[in-house]
Amino acid sequence: MRMPILAGVALVVTSLPTSAQAQEAIVASPSWYARVALGRITFDEKARVQVAGQPLVGADGTLSNNTTITAEFGYHIAPHLSVAATLGMPPETTLSAAGSLAGAGVLGKVRYAPGSYTLRYHIGASEGRVRPYVGAGVNWTIILENRDGLLRNVRASNTVGPVAIGGVDVALNRRFGAFLSVMKVYTSTNARFDMPTQAGLVPGGARLRMNPTLFQGGLQVSF
Repeated sequence: MRMPILAGVALVVTSLPTSAQAQEAIVASPSWYARVALGRITFDEKARVQVAGQPLVGADGTLSNNTTITAEFGYHIAPHLSVAATLGMPPETTLSAAGSLAGAGVLGKVRYAPGSYTLRYHIGASEGRVRPYVGAGVNWTIILENRDGLLRNVRASNTVGPVAIGGVDVALNRRFGAFLSVMKVYTSTNARFDMPTQAGLVPGGARLRMNPTLFQGGLQVSF
């Protein structure tokens, strides 16, 4: 009888998970994550300007680059997939005259609230220390404030456009980590304004391509 009993005990013991396996089973991999980062926004701008309904040949404008604080909130819907929202403290960009308008100075300023919403594919095992990722989604930027410069009654529209992102996560421990990412947004805004002339204010408009790139580096907490 002793041998069958010992064999049965051995079978039960070997079928039990090790302490590490048991701990892993009890503590599931974190699904939610939040991030805070320093962000740098650079623009790839180009303007098409009309005044009194006629193209203003050679007129262009430049947008000042911005530094801001960004935050991300994400959720892992699968080991290799997550969805995330990227938001930023609203920066202010300055539109300056360029092209045939060069030397005219500041045309206006705009304060905006950028937001991007992406689906991401994370490469490598979920417990890996270093995990690159790529993703795509949509950007929605809300114009909060328009300020006049040389141009009067400046009014820029909210923008919507596609976005692509790539980055790398570095786990410091199970809960905390660091990350670097680059996000490219393809978007344009329609702006209306009144241009001062010797005859008074003349209505005008511009189609302004912005196409910003957001560089981020910061910290992550998972829960």
